[in-house]
Amino acid sequence: MDGLKACLSSASNSIKVALDLSLIVLSKGKANMKIIKKIVTVLLMVIMIGLLGAYFYLSSPEALDPNRIQWLESSLIAHRGLHEGNIPENSMDAFSAAIEGGYIIELDAQITKDNKIVVLHDNDLNRMLGIDKLITEVTYEELQTYNILGSDQKVPLLSDVLALVDDQVPLLIEIKNDLEVGLLEGALYEVLKNYEGRFAVIAFNPYSLAWFKTNAPDFIRGQVSGHFSLSEADKAKGVKRLVYYKRFMLSNLLMNFESRPNFIVYEIKDTPLIRILSIKLMNVPLIGYAVDDQDEYDQVSMMYDNLMVNTDTIK
Repeated sequence: MDGLKACLSSASNSIKVALDLSLIVLSKGKANMKIIKKIVTVLLMVIMIGLLGAYFYLSSPEALDPNRIQWLESSLIAHRGLHEGNIPENSMDAFSAAIEGGYIIELDAQITKDNKIVVLHDNDLNRMLGIDKLITEVTYEELQTYNILGSDQKVPLLSDVLALVDDQVPLLIEIKNDLEVGLLEGALYEVLKNYEGRFAVIAFNPYSLAWFKTNAPDFIRGQVSGHFSLSEADKAKGVKRLVYYKRFMLSNLLMNFESRPNFIVYEIKDTPLIRILSIKLMNVPLIGYAVDDQDEYDQVSMMYDNLMVNTDTIK
């Protein structure tokens, strides 16, 4: 934040100097078009340099030694495990299938009422478990009385998933936190701190990653972003879209100054090429989410360093 203040202060001072010069010229009655044009040109250049400086400060990631994160590109990433047919997402069977296929696994971490870290995408339990409660309103024991999407699978503890995976494949662990940062992140850290396998924490919320930057700087961090549009299901539930300025900051990765991510995870659907190129210039790995079929994969695979997939049929 101090760097941002210094950058903006420098730009502000330069603009003030340019304005003062123009006022001096005008006050002495010596103004002419050439002088005014020069002042305007200098002023515009100063503004552009200030804006560019602010942009690079705000969006800059923290690059790591490529050898440390080369596993990010070692194989396709199974988005919530491999969950087709009777195998539901974020289930032990989905993770077993991904391990068997040699996929990197992406999964979602949430916290229950009794502070257990479980693997589940939605904080609203209606879609996955058929109950009208939030994940923070139920204990882990209560969760175990329900099956996922009518299957024989239960919502697993993250610790049980770690024991199953045991570094057979790497993990991307998404922190699902739209509330106050600290409780979930601290509990997640306690689960992960002794895990010796390859993993990274990822999040839409830059402040969740900032927590790990401060409290667990050795954890590899990935900033997730996209268009922040609402699904039809969310609209039906009355979920409100983020206000414009928040969408602007997050979709343009202008909160990277808080999280300083080591790689970026970005939505593939309807993402303009200029956005992809601007992220590639950050010189950190870029992962796209989430591919639904072979045609989509063929269209975008050359633009990303790796991709999350929702199917095992992609070659």
